[in-house]
Amino acid sequence: MDFAWTDEQCQGHEQARLFAQRELAGTGAEELGEAPGKEAGRERWRERWRKCAGFGVQGLNLPVAHGGLGLDTRTAVHVLEGLGEGCSDNGLLLALGAQLWSVGMPLLRFGSEAQQRRWLPGLAQGESIGAFALTEAESGSDGLHVRTRAVAEAGGYRLEGVKAFVTNAPEAEVFVVVAASAAEAGYFGLTAFVLERGMAGLEVGPGLRKMGLETSPMAEVRLNGVWAPAEAVLGEVGGGGAVVRHTLEWERGCLLAPALGTMERLLQATTAHARGRKQFGRPIINFEAVGERLAEMRLRLEVSRLLLYQFAWLKDQGQAAGLQASMTKLYVSESLRRTAELAVHLHGAAGYMRELEYERTWRDAMASSLYSGTTEMQHNLIAESLLQPAAAAGERAAPSGRRLAGPAAAATSEPGAGPPSASALGRQRERGEAGVEYAPAGSGEAGR
Repeated sequence: MDFAWTDEQCQGHEQARLFAQRELAGTGAEELGEAPGKEAGRERWRERWRKCAGFGVQGLNLPVAHGGLGLDTRTAVHVLEGLGEGCSDNGLLLALGAQLWSVGMPLLRFGSEAQQRRWLPGLAQGESIGAFALTEAESGSDGLHVRTRAVAEAGGYRLEGVKAFVTNAPEAEVFVVVAASAAEAGYFGLTAFVLERGMAGLEVGPGLRKMGLETSPMAEVRLNGVWAPAEAVLGEVGGGGAVVRHTLEWERGCLLAPALGTMERLLQATTAHARGRKQFGRPIINFEAVGERLAEMRLRLEVSRLLLYQFAWLKDQGQAAGLQASMTKLYVSESLRRTAELAVHLHGAAGYMRELEYERTWRDAMASSLYSGTTEMQHNLIAESLLQPAAAAGERAAPSGRRLAGPAAAATSEPGAGPPSASALGRQRERGEAGVEYAPAGSGEAGR
């Protein structure tokens, strides 16, 4: 792995940071005084979404042929890190990631040519919004035992069930839905479907109010006898388990890329405060207890970067990275929570006030250990990997410390992985286009 970023990658990161500071200033719904579910708030939220699409965010990881920028994974997550550093609207960042990784990626990997033509260009250009519907009230972490049923009928399937905590549902036009088509078959009894708003029987509940992430719209999705024709199947009948595994790997590995930028912003602001705030005649940064907490914030940021960058590198090599995804999700989410807590703490009473971003960012960060698989589930998955032979786990350690693909990794490697030029983002900005050249949750589902 090369730890050096190219000039183009650095430029993409910086462009994203400046774009976010200029176009996404503010904190979203709380500053606007409206939740996304209210009409005025919804239109303002959509305006911010369209601005992101004009910059190319929704198409970072999609091929140029489908309206995207065609960036490799490392470049894409570095751009998202810059976006997170410049944008304090954490709910919007989560909503973007829910589409990027949990709708775009399964459509790209498993979608038919017709499905990709129908949805990917609109998703990339911000004209459509996608949601990934897996979680149910009785199957959060146990996602393979969903109660939503897909009953085979002539020419398709009839879907019955309720999906809970679906990120982007209130605004989505397209839903990737996982249902049991043969419940007794377990993993091989799941089937994924691509459904669209307006289908008879598909109902989206009212927007949910949350502790934080108010600008990440979330709702229940009810499937009351929804008719899904055979062409709505994503991948193969009985292949829903593979769709779920593929989607969760991308989601866990990349969803928190903007959090790297958030932690960088919190660290810089808190360090500046500690240098300027004086007590007992000297800056509080000179007190050992304060310095230790700032050092912890820095260490957590750097280790989070290494884990997430390594996941991105593995995917660019076409390797399976389920274990790396779990380690990344676990460490980055817990580090985001801890960093936000320390930012509040080191700002003292001022950090607890709503005038500053710190208490809100702390509330937003609390959800990161819940969505996309809880902290406890990631611990379990990591522990289970230690019970398997290295080859069966899909990778082995080389003497140099590099990770080499084993049999399982080869079987599930990503086709066509490679590093297109990062200058695609710069070219789009230079052209001044509102969209991308050609005209992924949700990922943030809590309690999965």
